[in-house]
Amino acid sequence: MFPNPKRENFPHHVLKSKQNIPVLKECAIYGANGAGKSNFISLLNFVKNFVTKEMSSLQELNNWYLFNRFKLPIAKNDKPIELLIEFGINEIVYIYLLSIDNKGIKEEKLYLSGKGAGENNLIFSRNYSDVEFAITHISQEIENVFKRQLSSNPAVSVLGINGTLHLIDNEIINNAYTWFDKNLTIVSFNRQIPWLIELFKANNKLLEFVNSVFTNIGLGINSLNIKESNIKDWIENHKQEDSNTLSKVLESDNHYLSKMSDTVPVFSVHAEDGMQTVREFIFKQIGINGYIGDMETIDQSTGTRRLLTLLPALYDAINEESTVFIDEIDNGIHPILIKNLLLYFGNTVSKGQLIYTTHETALLDQQHLLRADEVWLTEKVSGVTKMYSLNIFKIHKTISIENGYLEGRYGAIPFLGNLE
Repeated sequence: MFPNPKRENFPHHVLKSKQNIPVLKECAIYGANGAGKSNFISLLNFVKNFVTKEMSSLQELNNWYLFNRFKLPIAKNDKPIELLIEFGINEIVYIYLLSIDNKGIKEEKLYLSGKGAGENNLIFSRNYSDVEFAITHISQEIENVFKRQLSSNPAVSVLGINGTLHLIDNEIINNAYTWFDKNLTIVSFNRQIPWLIELFKANNKLLEFVNSVFTNIGLGINSLNIKESNIKDWIENHKQEDSNTLSKVLESDNHYLSKMSDTVPVFSVHAEDGMQTVREFIFKQIGINGYIGDMETIDQSTGTRRLLTLLPALYDAINEESTVFIDEIDNGIHPILIKNLLLYFGNTVSKGQLIYTTHETALLDQQHLLRADEVWLTEKVSGVTKMYSLNIFKIHKTISIENGYLEGRYGAIPFLGNLE
């Protein structure tokens, strides 16, 4: 995500981070089907979950390794899956290294990055169930607690142990965990958000942002609201299937329930102070002669519901110091609409970064939308995914990147045989 200083277009796409390092605010990843784009997103999702959510057992981790290791080796492959992430938060730059083999966590290390100008400084080093801290004020007793935790479940993360148990009150380590937990957002293709209504209810600015987008992109929606009803009244006025479901909630005194339609909730139940309330999205739909009628989530198109799952992440990329990954950002959404959304993001002052995979070549517009160094390509050769930046090609700022890509000038396109 480092910018090429020779690229002069869209200077506002270069963020000056708190770490005083210029970084690009967005990146589009292209490639043929099966080239490895979604695998890239899936791996990041695994790392986030590994750090922030405890795996049930070493067997679960081993199953993940066996399923995800490279399956087309020349010889028997027992090499570890390795990754390294460099990230910044609160004026600190980190390097996180993870190595997984058929025995478990071969290595987990956290460094303070030297940012290319000096040596990286080790914070902790873990080898299977053994861990050592380079921070001098960590007591032997605390270190032994970590070792006992890793012995009881070798599939957990050192960062995750501290994030859960708060054994070390150290800002440097705590910030690293916070980045994975709060600042790294992964939106998969089929991501479901059962708590979406509650999310919008709790954040009025987010709801205002979504309303602003909806009313300006030609969906025929005047506004999106959240309607609240007493659960007993709601049951009396709705169809038998939903009424039976909520009647069971009423009997069991559950605090939360959400009925889904594709990836978003149709309604949710909220319990507070002994009162159960049904909340649902109401779309104010524009009809003939300016008539505005109420429509529910179930009445909306797949594309509109897909937008509902994307916009909170886009909001975070603008307003928070978040790094947001979205797989297949254009799926189910019209090319003109997704282009205008990304144009809006590119021209909006933002605190975070947006990285997405796509097949939509209309986004390869260096005159209006993306710099050449904001485009990455994936290509699979003999089963191995290669990722490379469009920045390695000599591309004049006036030429059409889209035409060059479709002509195969940069690779990363499907190879078509004779279909006759």
